[in-house]
Amino acid sequence: MKTSAVVFVFSVWFAIGCLISYYAKKKRGKGIAEYFIANRKLGGFAAAMTYSATTYSAFMMVGLVGMAYSVGVSAMGFELTYLISTVLLLTYFAPKFWAMGRQYNCITPAELLSKRYKSNLLGIIVTVFALIMLVPYMSVQFTGIGYLLQGLAGIPYIVGITIALIVIITYTFWGGMRSVAWTDALQGVVMIVASIVLLFYVVLSGFGSFGNFFGTLQNSHPELLSAKNMSYQKFIGLSIPWMFFALTNPQVSQRMFLPKDKKSLKNMVIGFSLFGLIYTFIVVNLGLAAKCIFPNILQTDTVTMEILNHVPTALALIVFISIVAASVSTVDSIILSLSSMCTVDIFAKIPKANKEKQLPFGILMVPTIAILAFIFAIGRFGAIVELSVMSSAGLLATAPAYIGIFWKRATKIGAITSILVGGTTVIILYSTKYFPLGMWPGVWCAIISTLTFILVSLKTDRSKQQSKKEVLLNE
Repeated sequence: MKTSAVVFVFSVWFAIGCLISYYAKKKRGKGIAEYFIANRKLGGFAAAMTYSATTYSAFMMVGLVGMAYSVGVSAMGFELTYLISTVLLLTYFAPKFWAMGRQYNCITPAELLSKRYKSNLLGIIVTVFALIMLVPYMSVQFTGIGYLLQGLAGIPYIVGITIALIVIITYTFWGGMRSVAWTDALQGVVMIVASIVLLFYVVLSGFGSFGNFFGTLQNSHPELLSAKNMSYQKFIGLSIPWMFFALTNPQVSQRMFLPKDKKSLKNMVIGFSLFGLIYTFIVVNLGLAAKCIFPNILQTDTVTMEILNHVPTALALIVFISIVAASVSTVDSIILSLSSMCTVDIFAKIPKANKEKQLPFGILMVPTIAILAFIFAIGRFGAIVELSVMSSAGLLATAPAYIGIFWKRATKIGAITSILVGGTTVIILYSTKYFPLGMWPGVWCAIISTLTFILVSLKTDRSKQQSKKEVLLNE
């Protein structure tokens, strides 16, 4: 693919995104609630598309395509486990989080925890922990764009991720959440349409029909149609962190605050469900088709690039832009969420940090956090899927605290301890590469943080202790 063609299409897409961001900036009101959560006024379609585009990133069209190429339908099971779990969580928690966000006037998920548990320290810990875990996840999106630009257009990796940095900062810096949500709406449509066209082209041109495709797959690579192609330890280790993704990752849990009313919230959940089901089916089948056509690819993160090198240039360019759009959307959302948390949950707690200083600080954090992720992406520390799962495994330590919001005996000490103990467990296990009993760090994090949260909360529940004292006094 010619470099000039890639640069031209990329420039057109960037220009359109800039126009949307500029218009969003003109519509932006005052205050941090407007900048970070669009003043809670998103409609159902925009909310659904920003949730979908934020969730489905380079992990899907680069990472999961490669995973399906390697392990087959187990990748489908892994991703559908995530989707089903997320829909169930959103069905139950989204209405509650939406209502509580308005009741407590919360801007960030960490702020919701702080106000529920009456602990500013908890909000600070959650924010710092999210920064530690999400910088690697953001770098994955930079990596995906860098690989594609390098493979399709011969643009050096470092130049590719630098271009991504400029785009990401531009979209986020200008208009805040309103800009991100509006560009997400466009990018989500591009993502789903481009992937559908690509799958049909690959299957029809390579096999003649979907029936022939599945027949070829059965004859040439029957092992990919078996769930046994992935060990149950790996499947559980990959799945569990993603099962609670909707609660533990602030860039998506914060989106429960955005819809303007309950109907828009419901449409957000329905829209995301449909988007996720279609996108998952497409991505996994692209990986399976690639295995039949290009059976000897060694680096799984380059499978998508190989597909795009063998389709018409126009189609490759559109799919390329859809992948870039997905990555940019995810990073934009994470940066905005982390910036809001740094502002609301840390900076705002400083005595001299009045309201006039908070928004400028939050805006300044946008390029700062983006540059941190960019620096991490330069190192290319691991495969896209594994880095993504590692980040989610670490954030899993916050799940008991979020779920415990609705448990009367939950305490701030239990929440703080469970996050510190569970998060430290993940960091140690991934650093040492030691997985006891063959279970992945995410599984251990879920077990240890949950037990810690329950036991410490029961031990430090003063209301229960007080009631016991009253009983003794009465006796």
